[in-house]
Amino acid sequence: MRDSPTLAVLKRFRSLCTWWIAEPTLGHKESLRRDDIELVLQMLPPSGRILEIGAGTGWQSRIFAGCGYDVEAIDIPTSEYKELRVWPITDYDGRTIPFADRSFDVVYSSCTLEHIPHARAFQLEIRRILRPGGRAIHVLPSSCWRFWTSLAHIVKCWTIPRPHGEHAKNVLLEMHYFGCRWWARLFQETGWDVQACQPNQLFHTGEAILDSRLSVPNRRILSRILGSSNNIFLLRERARSSTRGEE
Repeated sequence: MRDSPTLAVLKRFRSLCTWWIAEPTLGHKESLRRDDIELVLQMLPPSGRILEIGAGTGWQSRIFAGCGYDVEAIDIPTSEYKELRVWPITDYDGRTIPFADRSFDVVYSSCTLEHIPHARAFQLEIRRILRPGGRAIHVLPSSCWRFWTSLAHIVKCWTIPRPHGEHAKNVLLEMHYFGCRWWARLFQETGWDVQACQPNQLFHTGEAILDSRLSVPNRRILSRILGSSNNIFLLRERARSSTRGEE
């Protein structure tokens, strides 16, 4: 059955609007995160023990180990990347980190905290396993990422996207929740000094715009116009007597 003229025009318009959308690939996702890793490495101490939370396949932990760090990694047993792991990863229940108090110099996560509904309470657990003077480094999607991902999803699927994380009921609210200011306030209220909130100066979306066909250098250029897709937080623990909001 042939499409009506109107439907044919709409399909043609949609194809023109979505030619730049590619199938997301794990390899390209890793190439984007490698740029973040370069910035994270500048925030690390010269040596020490690192815990990666929400490690996925573990390839980032493998990079840290290759740089001379003693690395442990954890993730939930239902992770979609469990069968693709390239580094030893300890399964955990998503709440209690399975290591003793003061075990690590650095706690690291990449695009993980937004998926933890109890992210506020979880900060106390992170602080528990950090040694005095330790630091936490979290890579988190930005409000710009949420905006451009939402727009790309609407054009691609003709539907309103669902929230990406666990902290907002809809994508409009999520643009607020993904902002530097919202996360900085949560961190400050749970016992951290925010040493830095650094944009990663790289543009990408969750809808795989051109995927690997758009190079990382070109994505850096685009970030100057469209905004950075991730923010990198560097945190140091404050004295316990001055903390609040740990309920």
